[in-house]
Amino acid sequence: MLWLMRNHTTVRLIQSIGLVMIISGGGCSPEWQPAANPPPRLESIVVEHQTEGTNRAMCVQGDVWYQLVGNQVLILDEQGREINRLRMAPDGASPPAIDVIAMDGRLAVLLGDGEIILFDIQSPWRPTVIERIGPGDIGDHGESLTILDGELVALCGDTARSMTGDVVARSDGPTLTSILDQGGRRLHVAGRRIHRRAGDAYLGTASLLEIAAPDDSPPDGVFVFARQERNGSLVGLLGEDCREVDPERWTLGVSGNVQRLRQRDSRILVVSDRGLQMLRRTQTGLVREWIWQQQGIWDADWLNEDRIAVSGSMGRGIIHAGSSRPEPTAGVWHPTAGGLTAAASDGEALVASSATGNWRYVVGKDPQRIDSIDEPLQSPPREAAVLGWLIQLDEHGKATLTGPDGSQTIQPATGGDFHCVMATEDAFWLGHDDGILLLMLQSGEEGASETAVRRLGVLVDGPVICIEPLVLGGGVAYASRNGGFGVVREVY
Repeated sequence: MLWLMRNHTTVRLIQSIGLVMIISGGGCSPEWQPAANPPPRLESIVVEHQTEGTNRAMCVQGDVWYQLVGNQVLILDEQGREINRLRMAPDGASPPAIDVIAMDGRLAVLLGDGEIILFDIQSPWRPTVIERIGPGDIGDHGESLTILDGELVALCGDTARSMTGDVVARSDGPTLTSILDQGGRRLHVAGRRIHRRAGDAYLGTASLLEIAAPDDSPPDGVFVFARQERNGSLVGLLGEDCREVDPERWTLGVSGNVQRLRQRDSRILVVSDRGLQMLRRTQTGLVREWIWQQQGIWDADWLNEDRIAVSGSMGRGIIHAGSSRPEPTAGVWHPTAGGLTAAASDGEALVASSATGNWRYVVGKDPQRIDSIDEPLQSPPREAAVLGWLIQLDEHGKATLTGPDGSQTIQPATGGDFHCVMATEDAFWLGHDDGILLLMLQSGEEGASETAVRRLGVLVDGPVICIEPLVLGGGVAYASRNGGFGVVREVY
């Protein structure tokens, strides 16, 4: 049986007044039966099945590994085994979790819409919700989390705010990327520039900035910094004046854009989108111990002295990098369908490609890795027509809906762009940056000639790059860049 309808639809259900006729491709064999009642009204759409996609930020506390996937926190042990999982909201009802941080027996999780959820982790394997701080409750939309003087702070574009909404730092426009207190002064980083809050004095350049872990090499190294450059990044030490200690000995170049710096004694774990590098502070300078290349890395953290947890679009796993190993090696590994770059239907399943492998998804089942894809994946449709209506996506991801009464611009409720569109019998399904939008075309009531448009939607970790109707109707299957695969069903 075919699970998905191709563009050359082979099976379709036609409803007419008082009758239902089933037409199969290849000929017409009508089976007539009375339609007892008018078609029921569609009430909503729901995510019925969802696979794991990109593994985002993580936080390791003791022997517990907290990992963000979609709108869930996975609770893993130091062997990478899943012990528990926390769901922030029903599937399809919230954006993904994008940042996580722990402090003083609490775990803070930031959702993509700016909501912050605080958990008590006194029982680390069974966290309980303490508080939910709604989107906008602190005055701005949080984009990442940090700890400042023992308190949780949200970085919100050009401002940093406490959980009570107080502004603790503000830039003159560029996004804040770091904020810290050192030696009685408050520093923040925005637009690759380090500023002191008092007088907003410009002190030096960095993209990320941290207080250096206690070490006597060198004695005047106060900060660890990363700075994005045109062809990679620089990582090294700054003195109290926020200038490089010695660029020749205490600054090294790394590939990719640095996303996280993790310190442990004299070692600095550098997390970039091209992989991991381990740097060590010595008496003579900063040295590179090893490089582990892997595209699509989002985060990494120490599990212990010899093992590092890694997450990203390729999934999650553990690499062994102890002093007895000249090169890091992958250990436990859990691949997931993240970082999808293209997807299409082969008539029985969705197939998709990514920088780290190819996948095949049969509706409702776990996706399977495949060695290759037989045919080049076609670009997703950018226009569709049904019942005299036409929807078109332009090159910028904007949608125009044209009907009997003219044209109108359609936008996702969350903003952003559309990436694909598919028509079913009386509706359009559109994939966008944050999920799927359904436009239901329904005739006006009391004999009105115009057709009204209803909007229904679900949220997934997007962007959604492919939508295919289910062969028996009632919903669609989808592929998403960061959300993997899934099924959305109609609810009547």
